[in-house]
Amino acid sequence: MTSNEILMLAVGLFTGAQLMNLMHAVWVSQDARRGAAASQAALKRAAGDHFLNGFRLYRLGVPPVVPAPGDPHPAELLEASVRDFELKLWDASDRIEDAARRDGLL
Repeated sequence: MTSNEILMLAVGLFTGAQLMNLMHAVWVSQDARRGAAASQAALKRAAGDHFLNGFRLYRLGVPPVVPAPGDPHPAELLEASVRDFELKLWDASDRIEDAARRDGLL
């Protein structure tokens, strides 16, 4: 082997090593870019899941009662039931008083 052939062999080995080094750097860069994109997609997916899971409380809870336009307000229903209870108490006291008068206790 001549000195030129030995020199060309050394240059070829050196060039091949540099090309392999460059190829590995490109592959690492592509993997990092893909990993960053996958990480960003996972982060967006997790944020979306967190946002949508906030609505689960509303879906699982008891739905609020929305009165129809003609229905009375719940406060009016409560007032009417209290008024009815008061009238029943007065009626019961009148019956007791009438029974006591009949028996001559009053």
